[in-house]
Amino acid sequence: MTSPVTKTPWDYPGSRWWTFDFHTHTPASRDTPWHTQNLPLAPEEWLLRYMAAGIDCVAVTDHNSGAWVDRLKDAYAAMQAQVEAGNPPERFRPLTLFPGVEISASGGVHVLAIFDPAATTSDIDSLLGAVGYGGTKGDSDGETSRSVAEVIAAVLAAGAIPIPAHADADKGLLRVNPGTRECALSANMVKQALEVEGLLALEWCDLAKPYPQAVEKLARPLARVLGSDCHSFQGQAVPGSRYTWVKMAAPTLEGLRLALLDGNGVSIRRSDEGAFDPFKTPAHVIRSIEIERARVMGNGRPARLALSPYFNAIVGGRGTGKSTVVHALRLATRREGEIQALPKDSEPRERFEDFATVAKGRDDKGALKAETALRVEWQHEDQRLRLNWQANGQGAAVEEWRNDQWQPSTSQSVNASRFPVRLFSQGQIAALAGNGRQALLTIIDEAAGVEPLRQAFEEAKRAFFAQRARLREIDGRLATLPEVERRLQELENKLKTLAQGDHAAVQQAYARAQHQARAVDETLAQLREAVSTLRQTAENLLLDDWLPQHFGEAETDLLAWRAEADALLAQTRKRLEQEATALEQGIARLDGNARLAKWRARAEAACAAYQQLQAKLTEQGVADPQAFARLTQERQQLEAQAKTLRQLQADRTTLVKQIEDQQTLVRERRLAITWQRQTFLEEKLAHNPHVRMNVVPFGFDAFVIERSLRELIEATNERFADDILKVDDGQAQSGLAHDVAAAADRDKLAALEAMRNALIERPGTLGGKFRNYLERKAEKPEFADHVLTWYPEDDLKIEYQRDGGWYAISEGSQGQRSAALLAFLLAFGEEPIVLDQPEDDLDNHLIYDLIVRQIRENKLRRQLIVVTHNPNVVVNGDAELVHVMEFGRGQCYVMQSGALQEKAVREEVCRVMEGGREAFTRRWKRLGREV
Repeated sequence: MTSPVTKTPWDYPGSRWWTFDFHTHTPASRDTPWHTQNLPLAPEEWLLRYMAAGIDCVAVTDHNSGAWVDRLKDAYAAMQAQVEAGNPPERFRPLTLFPGVEISASGGVHVLAIFDPAATTSDIDSLLGAVGYGGTKGDSDGETSRSVAEVIAAVLAAGAIPIPAHADADKGLLRVNPGTRECALSANMVKQALEVEGLLALEWCDLAKPYPQAVEKLARPLARVLGSDCHSFQGQAVPGSRYTWVKMAAPTLEGLRLALLDGNGVSIRRSDEGAFDPFKTPAHVIRSIEIERARVMGNGRPARLALSPYFNAIVGGRGTGKSTVVHALRLATRREGEIQALPKDSEPRERFEDFATVAKGRDDKGALKAETALRVEWQHEDQRLRLNWQANGQGAAVEEWRNDQWQPSTSQSVNASRFPVRLFSQGQIAALAGNGRQALLTIIDEAAGVEPLRQAFEEAKRAFFAQRARLREIDGRLATLPEVERRLQELENKLKTLAQGDHAAVQQAYARAQHQARAVDETLAQLREAVSTLRQTAENLLLDDWLPQHFGEAETDLLAWRAEADALLAQTRKRLEQEATALEQGIARLDGNARLAKWRARAEAACAAYQQLQAKLTEQGVADPQAFARLTQERQQLEAQAKTLRQLQADRTTLVKQIEDQQTLVRERRLAITWQRQTFLEEKLAHNPHVRMNVVPFGFDAFVIERSLRELIEATNERFADDILKVDDGQAQSGLAHDVAAAADRDKLAALEAMRNALIERPGTLGGKFRNYLERKAEKPEFADHVLTWYPEDDLKIEYQRDGGWYAISEGSQGQRSAALLAFLLAFGEEPIVLDQPEDDLDNHLIYDLIVRQIRENKLRRQLIVVTHNPNVVVNGDAELVHVMEFGRGQCYVMQSGALQEKAVREEVCRVMEGGREAFTRRWKRLGREV
């Protein structure tokens, strides 16, 4: 059982849920302890008990008496006066009293009569007289002289609502004999009572109890409500113990009557039916749409549509501005790209672009003016935001409600993740089912969470490009290796010749000493670099600071834990510093080592001998006494260069393998996108009877692949048609795009590889002009990189069901295609969804079985805004809020807003919507209760 006590403040327009106790007693009932034991109870205390229990509406239904009705109403009026004076009573909350009575009809059957809140004790006394009650007021055992059917009819004649009390229990109309489904009362008498026109509901205590078999068909359509039947404030039957959720625009008798007509599962829900949170709103809600100074809307004062978090219907005749609201919302949320992704000649795109144009003259297209401003108030959990769009591009795009005013948001970003919303016109839906499949794929990607996979795919490609660029750099450097090796061999030969003289030993000792000195110096340098590395590592071992606003002084345990973590890392830094110092001292010892000193003495001796030899050679007239030294130094330089290049050769081998692996990763990440799309479709359409979709990897439409290929090679006109895509009589016949499109799914990757080879290798099978063009493109080496990572976009195979079979969407009529796509678009998502005339092109059967059913299912999890001219969508879809649009004096405006339970709204729906009266009749005669 759910408790109604704790509630979220509800400041949305339209219908909402109210807690309603249909059956209560006061001391006016003679079987209550207040009467039998003469216990004192003030009317104020009685009211406060129900207020404290979170009850919104209470029916005062004493046995055959209305004595306390006026007393309770007077007490409530006094409490309300205190509220208005700024001194509300403790525990006070609004409560609507529905005067009533529990009548004991002839035969002992109890019937509740619930009056309008304006009724008085006198009205109840009049009803008791009309049904022939002559017993003691407040006595439950007294009976009327009239039958149950006559009592129900009399209640209806008095303008009240009759409800057989505890119908499945003692003194109930529909109780059965124990262990059977037989009427405990006369089946004929029960049938007569149930057949009274206007009976809408039963009070039913236990949902597990069966209907009497003889009258089940008559009883089952009636709403089953629940009341506490409270006779005291002790025990189980107390205020808030049993109640009914009733959906109404306001707590009125008319609203209650219409809710009971809607019945179970639509506008009635019992507290014993399990968890129910009627005040739970979607994570994202559009609170209002405001249009100011548009061409034919919002002049004089802004046109503002406040919205319910559930189902909002916007109705009106043609030219009253219904679609203007949708277009304005699309502009304000910056979602125009979705409509612009459709083919240029598509009707929905043309209509939107005509609307989104600023008209410069009276006869120009465009619904906007230079000073037009659009505002959309947005609720995300507990944050209120406002989106602003101005034709002049001025002002903040996003504002936040802070300190009781709108202020620029710290983030001015307007994107789909921050402001998620789906906007579809019927023409747009029809286009998505045809040539707009790529736009539909974008919608699927957003819902399926494909963006992270797409980013991973792009990152893999960037890494591949970087590796390929590195390979080209290495190849450029390795081109010098043969020349380096030739020069090195030449120097070796010269040095060998010089080494053959008497001075060879001196020269060789000198050369060896030079090599050794360089090696020793490099070793010491590397050791000193290790010291720097250790100290740098120690300096970098720091934990990020915690933001103080998230960790107050009260979190002493958590702050102590953080201090311990800091100390642990500090110890590690200290040890690293100690190791660096120890290493530095060790290096000093090595540098002064006796063995190294001994070697240095030998090296210095070799150098001195070499210097003496050089002097001697000079004295002997040798032409180039420095030749050996110069050649030795040059050899050393070439040896170092050759060593570096040979290492590059090894690096190249590794890099080539990495490039192969990276290309495989690129392919895997691209396939992951396809897999995610397919998984999403399988999950969302697993049991959809209207449509099914499958992702075709890399596409099946040669014309779509052709466009992508031409963008890749930057040949965007119709050149090279014989090579890229040859078309005959509107059909693709041959060419690279045709070959990929025609390949079976299992052969697509092979077909793509063949296409890449053709573009990079340029075989003779291609036309000469195309080969020449590709050769010029290949002058930029990055061209091949992009070809190697190019994948055409996936495509969608869409099928709809007809006569028990599945058919390609292209074979369906406009209405069938639209119905299939609409069924898909309504099958997923929790973000607000806006539908502009979804019923266009659909017959009434599809409207009722598809749109109405899915609207009712969708509004349990998301906000809906539906522009429609079909009354069945509004009435049988059970709109919580209706805006009726009108055109007059050159302006579109909101003529009427409210819930369907409001008479003025119903009258407007019937006035502006053909068949509106029939739609209400269908709904409230229960012909559509199965929907």
